[in-house]
Amino acid sequence: MFLIDANNFLFRAYHALPMLNAADGTPVNAVHGYVRMVQALRRDFAPEYLLAVFDAGEKTARNDIYAEYKAHRPPPPDDLLPQFALIRTSTEALGLPWVELPGVEADDIIACYALEAQREGKSVAVVSSDKDLMQLVDAGAQERAPIVLLDTMKQVIIGPDEVRERFGVGPERLGDLLALVGDSSDNIPGIPGIGPKTAASLLHEFGDFEGVLANAHTIKQDKRRERILEHAEHARLSRRLVTLVCDIPLPLPFEQIRDHGPDSARCEQFFAPLGFKMVLRELGIAARTEATAPAGERSTTSERAIELLPIADFTIDGSRCRALLRANEAELIEFVTSSQTAHWVVFDVIALGEDAMRATLLGFVLGTQANDGKPGPFWYVPVGHRGLDASVTEQLSLARVLEVLRPMLESAAVPKIVDAHKDKAVLLAQHGVSLRGVAMDPTLASYALDPARAEHSLDSLAADLMRFTARTLDGLRGKGRQQIALDALGIADMLPYACERIELLAQLGSHVANELERLGPDGKRLFEDIEMPLAEVLGRLQIRGVMLDAAVLNVQGRELGAHIDQLRGRIEAEAGHAINPDSPPQLQKLLFEERGLPAGKRTKTGLSTDAKVLEELALLDPIVSLILEYRSLTKLKSTYLDSLPKLIHPETGRLHTNYRQAVAATGRISSTDPNLQNIPIRTDVGRRIRLAFVAPPGKRLVALDYSQIELRILAHLSRDPNLCSAFQEGVDVHRRTAAEVFDVIETEVTGEQRRIAKAVNFGVVYGQTAFGLAQQLGIARGKAGSYIRAYFERIPGVDRYMNELVGIAKRRGYAETLLGRRRRIPELLAKAGAARGYGERIARNTPIQGSAADILKVAMIRVERLLENKPFARMLLTVHDELIFECDEDKVNELVLVAKPAMETAVELSVALVVEVGSGRNWAECKP
Repeated sequence: MFLIDANNFLFRAYHALPMLNAADGTPVNAVHGYVRMVQALRRDFAPEYLLAVFDAGEKTARNDIYAEYKAHRPPPPDDLLPQFALIRTSTEALGLPWVELPGVEADDIIACYALEAQREGKSVAVVSSDKDLMQLVDAGAQERAPIVLLDTMKQVIIGPDEVRERFGVGPERLGDLLALVGDSSDNIPGIPGIGPKTAASLLHEFGDFEGVLANAHTIKQDKRRERILEHAEHARLSRRLVTLVCDIPLPLPFEQIRDHGPDSARCEQFFAPLGFKMVLRELGIAARTEATAPAGERSTTSERAIELLPIADFTIDGSRCRALLRANEAELIEFVTSSQTAHWVVFDVIALGEDAMRATLLGFVLGTQANDGKPGPFWYVPVGHRGLDASVTEQLSLARVLEVLRPMLESAAVPKIVDAHKDKAVLLAQHGVSLRGVAMDPTLASYALDPARAEHSLDSLAADLMRFTARTLDGLRGKGRQQIALDALGIADMLPYACERIELLAQLGSHVANELERLGPDGKRLFEDIEMPLAEVLGRLQIRGVMLDAAVLNVQGRELGAHIDQLRGRIEAEAGHAINPDSPPQLQKLLFEERGLPAGKRTKTGLSTDAKVLEELALLDPIVSLILEYRSLTKLKSTYLDSLPKLIHPETGRLHTNYRQAVAATGRISSTDPNLQNIPIRTDVGRRIRLAFVAPPGKRLVALDYSQIELRILAHLSRDPNLCSAFQEGVDVHRRTAAEVFDVIETEVTGEQRRIAKAVNFGVVYGQTAFGLAQQLGIARGKAGSYIRAYFERIPGVDRYMNELVGIAKRRGYAETLLGRRRRIPELLAKAGAARGYGERIARNTPIQGSAADILKVAMIRVERLLENKPFARMLLTVHDELIFECDEDKVNELVLVAKPAMETAVELSVALVVEVGSGRNWAECKP
């Protein structure tokens, strides 16, 4: 249940937004902000119950208690008064139930609904920033449902811990503190000279409000004692004023406040005349009226930041965008000159091919944005078209354009908005240009703001934030046999796409920059100090590449192919007839009809034979294990042994993986073409692939790998003495865990016991269930469950911490890493147990795995900077918690002396970070 403190909402909306008027001059900024906030609440949380509660604006029972209650409050601003009625009408148009009661304050109505909902087992979020309502906050102990405050403006969820952090006392004593302190805005007297810190100290010393008053004569500080004794009655009056009334009959029953969403017809009828085009677009409604406000009056930062210009402006003849051809080279030079004084330069490229190391440049898209947010004209500079309207005489040469643009592109003093700028930098580097001065990358900003977003591409952000479907290159090229090659498109076809893209980039860049400001120092630091410099490091790694010995892979491929053929023969022998293990229909018939194995889930093509199903069946029939091994090896052969040699760059002779940092919600770096993160290291066949990653003559590969970083982070965060002591004493942490779980001394721990303890240790980090552990270890589920229970009993700090993580994430709506990366977890509010369980695993895992990812990123940035003036070594690869370097063979020790301390001090933990080192002629030899 979400209870909106509507007056709090509307006042905050009014003060947050500049003036916005409807076409008839009616002020509507508060209405606009209020509506957007309600819809954002629905979008982000999908409430089951939703109610707006208003103050009736009349005298209440508190005025009978104290005539001066709220007497000093100024009247509402003149331009807010007419919006009160509009906001109530907009509430109805949104299909949002609302209540107000004469003589009753909204806080009391909210309290009654919240407590009644809690009694019925419903979790409650009170949407407000009002400190009085923080008295309702309840962690939900002893099977009670939780009550939290949701401050949507600051994007924080306030639970008991946050109340204690802010006031020094919990919600149960907040009313006592407010009575002692008083409130000048509500004209609640309190006790003069008693501030929140003093009040909290007194309450801790004497227990509660009455305890403070009863023991006032014992207080040693003279002035404090005298003030409390003198103003005791004022304090008691104040205690009555701040007490929430919780026995008012509910104006609407719960069934009438289920959220059924907005009424489209009413929304269009009401919002279109107000000029709320963005609101209607977000509601999926195309307004049939173009009523708008006068140009000088209709603007809010949030609206203009993501409001597209009419698409009709993006035409060849439009003044907003032009193609710069050979005849107007002077204008390109003029643009570069004017860029020196622009607030932002907006820059993009159009290229043929997705691999930045091999792509062909077709054109450049350029624009500027002034300090007031107004974009300048946009320019498309074609250099690689071969369409009918793009003859050689019309286009500038690539070399000439790069010569003109180079001073701007390489200037760190010219701030630029560039999307996915790592790829643009890699592409430009192939032409000898170093891209510098990128201050905003919408994709990376979106990733820092909300790593749980499904996609962070420009097109996806346009769809999510602007409800706008952008043009695509595939749409321009057509489909099937009629598809046109990208470089064969005419400039007339490319220009609208290019300039629309730069407009999106300009507006989204400004928008996410504002969102980062709202997120505060942690969010900005994550973006500016980690993600942005990391992009430069990853670009360098991509350009450097790594040497690959294709001959080694060819030999392994032949050997593995022979083994796969043998496996196929064994499967056919076990089946008693010829069978193709790659054919799902043949496997379905073999396993479920001929062998009579229990069927699992059903797909469109019949019973499933996916890996999860086969892993469950492997314990029942030996042929299934053979099929699993066959699948694993054929995938390994096709993905790596056959494919890696084809990816060697024809000019550099090296393998250049494409690192992607805005993909994994955990914060982990991923890679494609090839995906080096997925090279298996638990099997001998997988480990042998690393033999092909080699160092050039006279050099060595050096691997620096964080040792058990996630367990060390778990020890630091949980403060469990057993886990911490294992790392502080430098003992084998898995052996120590085994000794605890199996209740034996460490010297008597067997290899099997250590193996189980290691699986449990890492399983705890990943939120593994008893079922998952049973599958991993090949044991009964009950046995696996007993190991997990024993672990938590003997290492209780971890159990306590894991439970705290789930509770914190439920109150806040997100989990957070050590460096402030926040992962939103909407699954925690899911009704379905499976989805909610998944959310709880994310809540437990994110602070640990996400912190490990952040630490590795910090380490990469630090090490790269330290090696900039040391040409004997360079970083080549990052895989999981490992960094791989190429180094002169006589300088390995010098590299280690530089890189190892930088990695081990990337962050400060209560247990030491340890980096293990290995080196060799190939990656396989680098195992520490």
